[in-house]
Amino acid sequence: MKPINHFSVSLITGAVTFLTTKTIFPSIASFLVGWLIDVDHIWDFYRNGCRRFSVRRFLDAMDKGELKKTYFYFHSYELLLILISLCFVTHFHYLLSFTTLGFAIHLFFDQLFNPVNPLTYFLTYRILHGYKTEIILRTNTHAPPAQERIL
Repeated sequence: MKPINHFSVSLITGAVTFLTTKTIFPSIASFLVGWLIDVDHIWDFYRNGCRRFSVRRFLDAMDKGELKKTYFYFHSYELLLILISLCFVTHFHYLLSFTTLGFAIHLFFDQLFNPVNPLTYFLTYRILHGYKTEIILRTNTHAPPAQERIL
């Protein structure tokens, strides 16, 4: 899902959280986590040797197959399981619960709308496949790499 879409969904999640709880901190937490989880893509971008990060440049790198390894460590069902477990341990602390909600909604929409296979958001799956983008994501690998387009 594109960042602007995550922003919109997270804004709605934060607003519904506020309307439900009548408190600001859980709404901010669910909004920020739901939107800013994508910061891990910046790591992927630079780790693959790309430079001059921008959203457009990142999407181009993805579409053109420039990212050979896909890490996105925060996008993980295992991390979601840890957050849910912490919710139980803390007797569903309101701030942690709504943070977990924002996280879960982000993963749900990514799974639904991104060109991925059903196991992509399991970190163990990505580790077992060496973070290879061609296994983890369905990308347009028919386009030539950026260096070939310039020449």
